[in-house]
Amino acid sequence: MKSTGQTTMRHVADRAGVSYQTVSRVINEAAGVAPETRDRVLAAMRDLNYRPSVAARSLARARTDTIGLVLPFPVDVTFANAHFLQTIGGVDRVVAENDYSLLVSSPNDEDPALSAHRRMVRQRAVDGVIVEAGMGDEGIELLVEAGYPVVAIGHVAVAVPSVQPDDESGAYGAMQHLLALGHRRIALIAGNAPTNLAQQARLRGCRRACADAGLSLDEDLVATGEFSLESGHDAAARLFDRADPPTAVLAFNDAMAIGAMRLLRERGIDVPHEVSVVGFDDTPTASLLTPSLTTVRIFSSELGQRAARTLIGMLRGTKVPPVAAVLPSQLVVRESTAPVRRG
Repeated sequence: MKSTGQTTMRHVADRAGVSYQTVSRVINEAAGVAPETRDRVLAAMRDLNYRPSVAARSLARARTDTIGLVLPFPVDVTFANAHFLQTIGGVDRVVAENDYSLLVSSPNDEDPALSAHRRMVRQRAVDGVIVEAGMGDEGIELLVEAGYPVVAIGHVAVAVPSVQPDDESGAYGAMQHLLALGHRRIALIAGNAPTNLAQQARLRGCRRACADAGLSLDEDLVATGEFSLESGHDAAARLFDRADPPTAVLAFNDAMAIGAMRLLRERGIDVPHEVSVVGFDDTPTASLLTPSLTTVRIFSSELGQRAARTLIGMLRGTKVPPVAAVLPSQLVVRESTAPVRRG
């Protein structure tokens, strides 16, 4: 099979029946690959006429003592999101403790999808990369193709080590809490990317909690937002413009939950006595609100710390399988939820 100029490490891995990491290790002549596996990868490269880049091969020799962190959103969006800030703080703490430096790359407006990943590849200034998985798998594949060890934070389909919160169980517990309070018209404010794996996990948790209660999730009460306060406010407006509005709202992050609470306050609707509200993340603001926000804690700082430890271990020779480490989530009940009001 001749190359069309589009052959990538993905094609080699698929042809050889191995992971991206194994192809990368063969390209970089790293230890830990069985001879028969190495031969199979080399044969696949020959069959596909695949030529790894000089940059990818050089990574094994160019130690920088620097860890890269690729963010999914521009800096102004990231730094307005408490979950991301806590995650970055967790990464930075472990990186500093291990005498590495941290290089952060975020997207630009012209090419938001992959610009941060491409910049990291082009600069070749890091030993390995932590990727917040919000932008999807293509950027991760780009980094792996370039020969970087990669650890993802969040849900990914690419075969790299990852650290993720237990989103499904967290959403299950939040929905179960509202059902136990007697709520049946429960609205969701989800994200606007239905293919996002974290969102899919949270939706599964909500549907499973309803099914266990002998109910089904009311799909007409699923609104979407962009994980910002403003989008939560707008989604809540759509929900409460209905003739039959919900008695409870579960938002897929705290910012959208706070936006929903602001909309309810503007309309003179009491939280929690008329409508209960639940968030997701347990950002520091959640406990400071009036009423304080019931939310799902996902231990953001620990996600960053675990990802950094995993990557540093890989750089020091630890073999890490391309599987997800799932950290527990925890429902934190505060003042924004109450039994459904009858009558």
